[in-house]
This record gives sequence, structure tokens and C-alpha cells, in this order.
Amino acid sequence: MTDTAPQNCSDEMLQIIMEASRVVLDTAEMESLAAAAGLPLPKVGSMGHWSWDNFRALSTELGNRYGSLGARGTALKVGRAAFQGVVRTYGSDEGFEAKEYQLLPVRKRARAGLEKLAAIFDCACGIRVAVTAEPDAWLWTLADCEHCNHPAVEAMVSHFMLGLLQAYLAWISGGKVFQVEEIACRAQGASNCVIRVLRLPLD
Repeated sequence: MTDTAPQNCSDEMLQIIMEASRVVLDTAEMESLAAAAGLPLPKVGSMGHWSWDNFRALSTELGNRYGSLGARGTALKVGRAAFQGVVRTYGSDEGFEAKEYQLLPVRKRARAGLEKLAAIFDCACGIRVAVTAEPDAWLWTLADCEHCNHPAVEAMVSHFMLGLLQAYLAWISGGKVFQVEEIACRAQGASNCVIRVLRLPLD
């Protein structure tokens, strides 16, 4: 962790997360959670004065209401739902639409895309991800997440990323299923949250 002030997520990224949350949780439930957290729910298409602090408060309330497992499951679904918004908003700048990327074999495209997604979250939110390789897998390590200063929030962020990576790998492979699992979590005492992605699909 650094000693500098946390970088807030860009308005575009906050909007993507909010829209994905609305997909996973219906409007009435979102309004109820926001009210319980003492927050006004922003209107569709506008974040107003919302910031990462508001999402932290909403995540805490989600855990209070559904328990840790339910909150993590919700974060996983929100991550899956957010993927298309991330690509739509940032994909062109990061080269997801480039012919050179689209023509790569699936495994090389998968690794290149993991690097691109890491760059997006570094630029948009100040969440630094290290992408490294094992013989049969890639490791996605949340090396520096200034927002993740609470175990419950850390777990939410890592499960959001887990869902997003699942959706990404299905997208690049024509719907194939890859094993994507969290193998370490700061919320459980590890030095970093680490997600392991097997290089070969399960089917």
C-alpha cells in the first residue's frame, strides 16, 4: 500500500459498476440498500456526486444484509455483468478492437487481454494488478488496491474481479468455461488477493 491519497474510480467506471449492480439487484433492492447505508441512489445514467466511498458504504450494507457469502456472490455477478460495459467504454483505447489482438490464438489473446484489463483498472481506479504466469495458469494479483482498506471491501473487489475475468474468458473463447478461482485473499490474512486462471478451458 502507498501513503498517497487513494485515487477515486473514474466517473465512467463508477457508472459501469452501478449499471451492473442494477442488473443484478432490482431497483427496489438497490434503493433499500442505499437507504440503509444513508445514501441517495443516483438516477439511471447519472452518478451525481457518488464516489468510491459511497460504493464502500453500499458494499458494507450488502454484507450486513446478505452475509459474507451472499455479498461475495453478488459481487461475482456484478463483475460478470460489468464486463461488457468495461470493454465498451475502454476497449478501443486498450486495443480490444485491434485486428492484431482479435487474430491471436485464444491462449495468447487471453494473456494479452488480462494485461489490457489490468491497465484499465490501474488507469481508471488506481487498482494495480500484476499478471504473472505459471506453467498451466496465469495469476492475477491485486498488488496495490488503495480502496481495499477493509476486509469486507477487499473481498468484494476481488470477487468483482473474479466475475469480470470469467465473463472475459467466455467472451474471447466463444463461450468456453475456464477455471477461475481465488487462491489467496487479504481478507483472510494473505499478503495479496490472487486469482488463478487455468490456461485451458474445462470443456
